[in-house]
Amino acid sequence: MATLSDAQVAAATRLTTGYKAQQNREAAKIAALIALYYQRRVNVDDPTSVERWLDLMIPRLIRRSDAGATESAQFFQALRRIELAAGDFTATPSLGTIDEGVRKSLIAIGPGDYLNKAADIRRLDVDPQQKQAMLTEAKQVTTAKIAGAVLRHAQAGGRQTIFDNAARDETALGWVRVTKADPCFFCAMLASRGLSYRPFKEDSFDLSNQRFSGDGDAKVHDNCGCSLKPVYADNDPMVERTKKFADMWTMWGAGGGDAAARFRRGYEHLRKTGEYLTWEQADTAPSAHA
Repeated sequence: MATLSDAQVAAATRLTTGYKAQQNREAAKIAALIALYYQRRVNVDDPTSVERWLDLMIPRLIRRSDAGATESAQFFQALRRIELAAGDFTATPSLGTIDEGVRKSLIAIGPGDYLNKAADIRRLDVDPQQKQAMLTEAKQVTTAKIAGAVLRHAQAGGRQTIFDNAARDETALGWVRVTKADPCFFCAMLASRGLSYRPFKEDSFDLSNQRFSGDGDAKVHDNCGCSLKPVYADNDPMVERTKKFADMWTMWGAGGGDAAARFRRGYEHLRKTGEYLTWEQADTAPSAHA
């Protein structure tokens, strides 16, 4: 098994950090554009206004996902040159990861969610000014949800490219999830798996919720800032970074019962207080150790 030199580790870390920041930055731009247009120019009660928004914005979102796929293929190739000097392999972008099917997702969490909320608000026995304020707030809430979903969709091509090429590249050990410094419990839980070896594990988080997408440990959620990185060496620094989450999973996740809920209690308590719960404490309701 290959071992990276200090110089290789430093170069690979710089490249990975820069790539992740670029993917997040470009996704944030398209998310801001789509959400702002929805908030300022869409009359949610007018189906033609909603369709105009989608017709204008979905092609832009698809182009961003495909551009991210191309950038990810370039990142994959550059990283491979740093970490693995030998072997012929050409990374290819996974184009078309998202298509017009994303329309359903955006309608459901934006206009659809708003119209449901608006119907409930209009039935309330409150004065018109209060109703209007509640309707305005409801649209702001759905605007935030749209931005979060677009962030996920915009990076779909990039993530799929890493996943697909790591599966094709026989010299790759697999891939690892690269989280932000302080990820949510869900991403920390998936990152605790560390290196996902080839052939990849079957999906152990088969969630059908529209705000989740991806396979197995590569699954992501709305507002997710995680990226993927191919792994070629046993001392990969990004794999090393996941060991703290693996230790937390050993502390709270193992032992039967609802492991995911127990991990979440322990992890979120740690983020809030800086204190570690015991397995028994994490296995109880949050109020017992608030």
